[in-house]
Amino acid sequence: MERKYAGIQLAVWSLLTIGAVATSNRIFAHEPLHGCERCGKACQQHVLVERTVMVPTLVTEKRLKTCVVENCEEREEKYTCFVVKPETKPITKECCYLADEIKTKAVTTTVGKIVQNPMTRLKKVQIPQVELIEKTITEEVCTECGPACVEKTCTCEKTTLVDDFVTEQDCAPQLIFEKTTKDIFYCVKTPKKLKVDCGEETVMKLEPVEKTRKVMVMVPKIEKQVYEVEVTRMVPKKILCCVECSRHAR
Repeated sequence: MERKYAGIQLAVWSLLTIGAVATSNRIFAHEPLHGCERCGKACQQHVLVERTVMVPTLVTEKRLKTCVVENCEEREEKYTCFVVKPETKPITKECCYLADEIKTKAVTTTVGKIVQNPMTRLKKVQIPQVELIEKTITEEVCTECGPACVEKTCTCEKTTLVDDFVTEQDCAPQLIFEKTTKDIFYCVKTPKKLKVDCGEETVMKLEPVEKTRKVMVMVPKIEKQVYEVEVTRMVPKKILCCVECSRHAR
């Protein structure tokens, strides 16, 4: 059903379009024809429709690039040159001779001798030591019943020998060495040198001299330069096209 209605609408639209074209051809027969910019079809001016489309166009763009540029600049340069100058030098010779020189030497003499060295001796001896001790003895006592033995405690002395140390002063012989230092003076012959002037001589000598001069040098410098590049861009453009083409133009 929908396809049937679509076919009827298309037929009606075609008839209307043909009739409109025929009428416009009769009315505007005196007007010049214009071509459709999309398909090239010749159409009347009032039939053409204005549309905006994107068209690839070759565009020139400006861009920046970093490059090294050498500039010629004037600089000062220091250089060294040599100048010949006379120089006078004395001529000398060396003479050797023997000179008297007094020197000193220390001589050490060692002599041994015996001396009495006092010393303290510790001697071990035994000394008597008295102690009081209590002793129990049995003593016979007469009582009413007769003689009886009774124990009785008494104190008595006890002598014992105890080890002890006694200090004695004595002298013992000892061998010692005495050192004696003496200074001895003696004379020796020492070789020495003596410089004697014989004359003078003149020699030529190169002396460096520093000078300054101006030179042109190439100095590198980093700069940003503008250059043009042709690129293709999509640019909007207004065109006149027929009714059929205007439906597809974007």
